[in-house]
Amino acid sequence: MPKNGTEFSRYATTFHEIIDGKKTKMTIFTRDLLKMGLIPDDKDTINDIFPTLTNDKGKSFIEEPKAGLLRKYYHGTNDLTNLLPQLETEFDQKFITRYSKELQDYDDSKLIEFAHSYQLIDDEDDEDDIDNVTKAIAELYVSIIKNVLNKKRAKPTISEDNHKSNNDSIVLSYTFTEGEKKAFVQLCNLIKNHLNDLKRRTLNIDEKQHKLKQLTDSDKDKILKSWVEYQIKSDEKKFDNISSEIKLLCSELIELIKPKQRIDRAFPKLISFANNIGNDEYRITNHNKFRYNLFALMISNFNTCIDNIIRIIDKL
Repeated sequence: MPKNGTEFSRYATTFHEIIDGKKTKMTIFTRDLLKMGLIPDDKDTINDIFPTLTNDKGKSFIEEPKAGLLRKYYHGTNDLTNLLPQLETEFDQKFITRYSKELQDYDDSKLIEFAHSYQLIDDEDDEDDIDNVTKAIAELYVSIIKNVLNKKRAKPTISEDNHKSNNDSIVLSYTFTEGEKKAFVQLCNLIKNHLNDLKRRTLNIDEKQHKLKQLTDSDKDKILKSWVEYQIKSDEKKFDNISSEIKLLCSELIELIKPKQRIDRAFPKLISFANNIGNDEYRITNHNKFRYNLFALMISNFNTCIDNIIRIIDKL
């Protein structure tokens, strides 16, 4: 049986590769793909659910764990059954018309290539009528969405099934399988390693920023000043890469333990640290809000919280 989201995932990845040419960052691309053809209020809803932020270098991004959810839609590990009920759009002929019109913002040759990949068109006559090409793509998308909606409606409502489902949910909320324990420990160790890397990178940047302030605009200092500025930029880029990796690991950690957070009082605390890892006061690249004391305390407390839970995980 195919995993949830496979149809949308194939559509999204093919669209991203052929029509978009992978020019757009995966998370932002997926968010924008989900908005296509929707009524204005629903476009706003998607924007509210997956807001775009801008870093200090002017680059747009979607913060974790929202970005992680978009990646799951893109890769097919999650389907759209929880998202679609939040929308008022009818996936009818009007939607097909709107979707077709938005498709025409893209290059015709890419749309034709995409249509051929799904065998939506057969010959050159079809290729000559771009309206038919975009309509065929829109109809394909609607069929995918309707399949998701039909799966949701087809879920069993018999009380016995619901009772079993509730029991299973309770069991999962208060137990850890051996595989989950191993995944938890591995995730935590990876996070700790990245936190320590982040701290070292922060100290490097801080030291170089202090050194830069001591340099003057004299001819003697100019070359050294340029070199220090270059090093700072290089370190900041590495810092951003480490930060992105930590956010991804933390979003996966939250997904693993959130259903089980009532097992131990340390779990909600750990979830809080994981949720707040991207705060501006912890990012030395955010010069206006960064506070080193808060950052160092967060690293220490996060590591301590991880160590305390790892010590007891085998007993859970």
